[in-house]
Amino acid sequence: MKRRYVAAIGALFVIVCIGIGIWTGHQRSQVQTVQSGPVYAYADLEHVMMSHPKYSEYHHLELEYNAMIAQYQFEQWHYSRQAVAEGKAVQAFTATDAMGSQVLDQELKAKVALKENELNNSLKQQYEQIVQEKKKSQPVISSADNLKIVNLQLKLRTLALSDEERQATQQELQALMRSAGTDVQVTNQTAADIAAAMAPYKKKAQDDLAAYAKQVKADLEKRQQNSQDLFQTAQHHALTDRPEPAVWNQEWKTKLDAKEKELKDVKEDILADIRDKAAIVAGEQKIDMIFCDYEGVGTAIDVTDDIIAKLA
Repeated sequence: MKRRYVAAIGALFVIVCIGIGIWTGHQRSQVQTVQSGPVYAYADLEHVMMSHPKYSEYHHLELEYNAMIAQYQFEQWHYSRQAVAEGKAVQAFTATDAMGSQVLDQELKAKVALKENELNNSLKQQYEQIVQEKKKSQPVISSADNLKIVNLQLKLRTLALSDEERQATQQELQALMRSAGTDVQVTNQTAADIAAAMAPYKKKAQDDLAAYAKQVKADLEKRQQNSQDLFQTAQHHALTDRPEPAVWNQEWKTKLDAKEKELKDVKEDILADIRDKAAIVAGEQKIDMIFCDYEGVGTAIDVTDDIIAKLA
């Protein structure tokens, strides 16, 4: 199911890119201008999407969906093991119990990742609030480009970022510093004050995540132990209480389909907004076609940042 979903997302990206190109081409055909040839541009759709204000909501739904799949897989394994227990002995149990440990580990990781995302979103909101308050009394820097550089440096210093987010932030920072031809470093008292103000929030988030992971792990281990005890004591009357497979599968399919639709709806809202903003950029810059992956002959304008600016 996951592979099909990833493939569907990839296909949707391509469709969005083609749609942007066709739409902007249609808009340009309505303007009477004299040109030596068509004007092409390209945009990094993945980067634009990750910069959208609703991306955190989409990412949260994605983590919830992954957690549901992990839980579904564990319960599926659990009921399958019960069915096996009715007709087989300890040899079958040993193999399925090892499989159960792996599935439990996946469920633990999915739930901890979901909790970590919630805590990181709270930290980001707190960070933005502190930075805005500091700007009122201690402006960090006046230049727009340098201000963005400073904000990225503060983000790296003060927020608990995932490896993927940290790498993306570092790459964006390096690109800005190269283009600006500057080496702005946050070494003043303002940076120290912001880091100090964020420290207790980071510490609390780390403690909360550790406590949550410990509790979830204990709950999952208890669930597995209960399953082992049930099998070992041969309580067959409990085994017969499992749900009807067809009904159980249909209930799970309904829940997963509903969550997947919610995820797709949010993503389509994001992509629709991106298409609108790309059309505006194309009109302003007199661009005939915007591609998501440009490999043509000649020069194409990179409008990734221009589209992102319209999303703010």
